Amino acid sequence: MRLSALPLLCLCLSLGATAAAGDPPRDAVPIGPAAALDCAAARYRGEALRLRDDEDGLVQELRWLTPAGNVLQIELTGPGCRFLEVKGVGQSEARILPGGQR
Repeated sequence: MRLSALPLLCLCLSLGATAAAGDPPRDAVPIGPAAALDCAAARYRGEALRLRDDEDGLVQELRWLTPAGNVLQIELTGPGCRFLEVKGVGQSEARILPGGQR
């Protein structure tokens, strides 16, 4: 039985992408705390528990409390609202869809 190289290639690519998740892109620019909070509030219902900058303000790390009591860990950068990573249970329920009401 001969195994196809395609499944192995897909696995390697997915593992490589996982390791790079959360790293700021080369064209990232610093985002201020107020802008980071505005970005998170525009995308998720809830409130900030903690906000801290990482890598000299290039990445803002938030802990976000959803209305259901779940805590999301959010990393974002600029320009604009570039979400690098969001971890946590309840993301879908807290998500504000584009054009949706808060």
